[in-house]
Amino acid sequence: MNKTNMLTIAYLGPEHTNAHLAAQQRFGRTAKYLHAPTVDDVFSAVERRRADVGVVPVENSLEGAVTHTLDRFIDFVDTPVAIQGEIEQPIHHYVILGRGMQPQTVRLVFSHPQALAQCRRWLSQHMPHAALRETNSTADAVSYVLENTRVRAAIGRKELAEAHGLRALPISSDRENKTRFLVIGLGRPRKARRNKTSVLFGVKDRPGALYDALVPFKRNRINLTKIESRPSKKKAWEYLFFIDLEGHASDPRVRKACEGLERSASFVRVLGSYPTGK
Repeated sequence: MNKTNMLTIAYLGPEHTNAHLAAQQRFGRTAKYLHAPTVDDVFSAVERRRADVGVVPVENSLEGAVTHTLDRFIDFVDTPVAIQGEIEQPIHHYVILGRGMQPQTVRLVFSHPQALAQCRRWLSQHMPHAALRETNSTADAVSYVLENTRVRAAIGRKELAEAHGLRALPISSDRENKTRFLVIGLGRPRKARRNKTSVLFGVKDRPGALYDALVPFKRNRINLTKIESRPSKKKAWEYLFFIDLEGHASDPRVRKACEGLERSASFVRVLGSYPTGK
């Protein structure tokens, strides 16, 4: 905690992004907020104690895992940062463009890769001739629109349009769109009534290795709510696995299952046990 006893929250992107909104939802508007341009910068702010906690996206209900966050745990496997909580945030996208502009006249659309991917179907139907350009955040995307409002548009929250005097048109979707954010920090949260544990592990190079690694969870009746694989970045076609499971690392059944995992895996790291966001 900093000297003023006010939490400092590092989050991905400038103000009015989804990460900013998720952070405010959890910590309120009276906390001190520190925006960071990349996921790595959020982690670094926490590691260097410039922020008490950080908020980073980890998965989207439409597009799956946010790989930058998963890879940060892989690239810095010895980081003291642990997962302290999660935030589930409904996502509402808007096309942001100049006053008087119509979507069909836009030739360039800027946004974060996740936002562009989540709106792919809508863009192909309503702006088929527009080229897509990736940016570090939805807020950065709006800055490109301000440079030329005649042919450019962005995808982001309507608050971004309001902040710059631009027009915001809702992007309709028949699919539920939510993003799950992680709260990361240097401490360990108190055990709650309902908890989730996240684990990173590697498997040995032999047939049935992944199956053997997961068997202890079945034997101990532990429900796995997520499993994700990522390249190890050390050897071609070698993968590491992230799992989320119901329960706390201190629970006897969870502890026993993790001990079984350690016997068959090449390495195991518990990324955090924390209150579930649901």
